[in-house]
Amino acid sequence: MGEPVRTGHDWRPAGLVLAVVGALVVVPAGVAALVPTRETPVAADAEIEVTAAGEEPDTVTFGGVGGWARRTTGDESAAVLIGPDGSRLAVSVIGGVTNFPDAAAWRLKVLGAQGFDASFDGGEVVNSHGFRGKTCRGTVRAGVCAIVGNEKLAVTLVLVGEDATLPELTPVLESLTVRR
Repeated sequence: MGEPVRTGHDWRPAGLVLAVVGALVVVPAGVAALVPTRETPVAADAEIEVTAAGEEPDTVTFGGVGGWARRTTGDESAAVLIGPDGSRLAVSVIGGVTNFPDAAAWRLKVLGAQGFDASFDGGEVVNSHGFRGKTCRGTVRAGVCAIVGNEKLAVTLVLVGEDATLPELTPVLESLTVRR
């Protein structure tokens, strides 16, 4: 014959399992909410440095972001800053560029893969430190960008925000230099 049907309640083990599952969901989310995003205020005269992997020259510096806050990225080749109005600036550098037009087209595709679809808008920029390149605009999100090169470096600058304009990006572009 078969075994007798169990008629008791298993609420204690079920409650324990439910409590453990709840803790596994709630505790990490709670801890993450308590950990602040690491941002460092940028002084008015500060220069920010980003470094590409590879051969020298591999480092560029820029300013024009006094009063902004720099976010920690853990990536030497990129800097992310938050403006006083909430706009976001991302500056990244790659090295080893031998064909700037191809590199600029590739960087535009990378921006799209990173969530900022953009297209070149026909604008060209040149600064007094030898950087030159093209300007671009967001096609889905509000924002402007520029992809510029100097020596074997290509720098991508993206300013995202509802009121982001190229004149707001200009101080950063004008201050961009190769560090030797």
